[in-house]
Amino acid sequence: MWVNFEELPQSSRIWIYQANRALSENEQVAISEVLKEGIFSWNAHGAPLLGSFKFENSRFLIIGLNEDQNAASGCSIDSSTKWIKQINERFNIDFFDRSLIYLENGELQVCSIFGVKKAISEGKIKPTTTIFNNQITLLSQLEDNWKIKADNSFYNRFFETAI
Repeated sequence: MWVNFEELPQSSRIWIYQANRALSENEQVAISEVLKEGIFSWNAHGAPLLGSFKFENSRFLIIGLNEDQNAASGCSIDSSTKWIKQINERFNIDFFDRSLIYLENGELQVCSIFGVKKAISEGKIKPTTTIFNNQITLLSQLEDNWKIKADNSFYNRFFETAI
């Protein structure tokens, strides 16, 4: 069952998918239709799941699930992953992109995951640079733990070697 994202409780489980490129408004509308269809019929062992999604910065897709009602199962998580794979194919998008996205002067910047160490050593990414931590799993973490300083992330080890 689908609800507005704002109606999900802070205890809701989330999955953050990062696109390999910015999404147009038309793409977001079309992708929303696919996701709503999936969420309307989303279930775990026959029990309906209450979920939603939202886009952030034209680059991130956040899917939320109210597990207070019914918890996700392996099969239901597989179902949501299947939606993402179908969207990837249909819209020529990679929502499994693992590049590092960070903010520079309020603008999103992208660094290949394989180039992070070099970007740090060159000073493009500093300890105070805001990066996106897509590993958070609860809606309550979105406000304070999604955008973090690079030196508060697992990239911190690269700053120690760059000195």
